[in-house]
Amino acid sequence: MAVQSVHQFAEKVVLITDGTSSIGRAVAIQMALQGSYVISGFSSISDKLSDPLRDLRELGTLASSVDTDITSVGGAKYLVDEAAKSFGRIDLLVNCLKSGPQSSFEDTDEKEFAKSISHSLKAAYFVTQAALELMKSRPKPKIVNVFSACDTDETAQNPLFASSQAAIREFTQSLSLSLPKYFRVNGIAVSEKKKESGIDAELFRPQTAISADDAARSIVYLLSSESIGLNGQILTVG
Repeated sequence: MAVQSVHQFAEKVVLITDGTSSIGRAVAIQMALQGSYVISGFSSISDKLSDPLRDLRELGTLASSVDTDITSVGGAKYLVDEAAKSFGRIDLLVNCLKSGPQSSFEDTDEKEFAKSISHSLKAAYFVTQAALELMKSRPKPKIVNVFSACDTDETAQNPLFASSQAAIREFTQSLSLSLPKYFRVNGIAVSEKKKESGIDAELFRPQTAISADDAARSIVYLLSSESIGLNGQILTVG
């Protein structure tokens, strides 16, 4: 079995689309602590949050956040342009912005339809498109798309949300075939199922099947040299 080098991520530039999501932030922390240069998107307008990676910089890591709305084409391009200004390259890309189920099929209007698609397929599509020029010159560029496995009644029975997550799955597999052979494009389908803990659900909030840190470890694996043989694969974690 190959041993993963502790230095393999040193000075790699990793772009994470959403540093305010629990998984996006966990990936940012793990990559930064392994020596990567981390650039993360966030929207202070929609999320009402300050810079999500400030504490990482206080630890001495090279992590930065870009305040932009990546659900717009202009915002996606701005995020990538900021990476270009800082480093002139992108080695690794993690698309992890998504919204949860909202209205039922009967109650969904055009505005909510557009929002759901923007928070999944549109954001991943146009950030990836903008990032390609900075990734093509890199020797081993990798892309990981994160989406819901839609394995609960709430998610599976919401046609809009389920369709948006299926679109990310298909985008991942199609992109793996259309990009140059030296790219590696894979996906992580995150289970939404709750653990069967045997404790009183009225007293304790049920935990998701997998923590953000554990999901991030699977993403880091797909970004590592250990996953070199994987392309167009979807790993379900949970």
